[in-house]
Amino acid sequence: MGECVTAGSETTRAQIARRVLRAVTVVLVMLTAHLGSAPSYADEWGYQDGDTGAHPDENPHTFCFSTTVGADLQYNVREAEYNALRDDTDADVTFVSSCNWDGYQETDGVWRNVDLAGQTTGSTPCQSWENGVVQGQCDQYYINLDGPEIRVGENDEIDETQTACHELGHAVGLTHGGDDCTISTGPTPPTDPKYRRYGSHHKGDHINVWF
Repeated sequence: MGECVTAGSETTRAQIARRVLRAVTVVLVMLTAHLGSAPSYADEWGYQDGDTGAHPDENPHTFCFSTTVGADLQYNVREAEYNALRDDTDADVTFVSSCNWDGYQETDGVWRNVDLAGQTTGSTPCQSWENGVVQGQCDQYYINLDGPEIRVGENDEIDETQTACHELGHAVGLTHGGDDCTISTGPTPPTDPKYRRYGSHHKGDHINVWF
C-alpha cells in the first residue's frame, strides 16, 4: 500500500532540506574564510633548496667569526645573535672565539665576509650535515655576508643588522616569509626595529619549538 504524503508533510520536508543546505553553506563559507585568512609563513624547517635554511642543530647555538669579518660588521652581527636570537627566543646563544671546523664541537654558525655573486648580500649554505645526510640536520652553517654590497644605499648599520638577522634566521631553520627580518629588502632597509627581530610566529612556532 503506497504512502500517503500530505501537502503539509511535503512542505515540512522542503523546509528541513533548505535549513540543512543553509547550515552546510554557512560552515563552508566560514571554513573558506578561515583558510583564506591564514598567514603565509615559512615552513618550520627548510631543506637547503635555494634560499632556505635546513633543520638546525640543537642547543646551544654557537657562533664564531672568520678572520674576514671586521669589527664594524662583527658589532652588527652580535646585535642579531644576541638581541634578536638570544634575548628574544629560547635559543641558548654562545660565542666561541675560535671556530671549530669539525667533530662533535663544531661551531654551528661561522660568520664570513665574502664577495657574493651579483647583488646578493648574504647566503647561508649548510657546510656540514649530521652523519653526512644531505637535507637532514645541519651541524655547521657558513653564514656569508657581502659587506660592500650591504652598504650600497642608506642606513648601512641598520642594513647590516637586518641582513645578519635574516641570514641567521636561515641558520636556525627559517625560510623567507613573515613581517620581520626574514623579509627580503632592497639597498635601503626599512628602519622599523621589527625588521631587525623575529616575529611572534617565527619565535613561538618555529625557533622556540626546537631550541
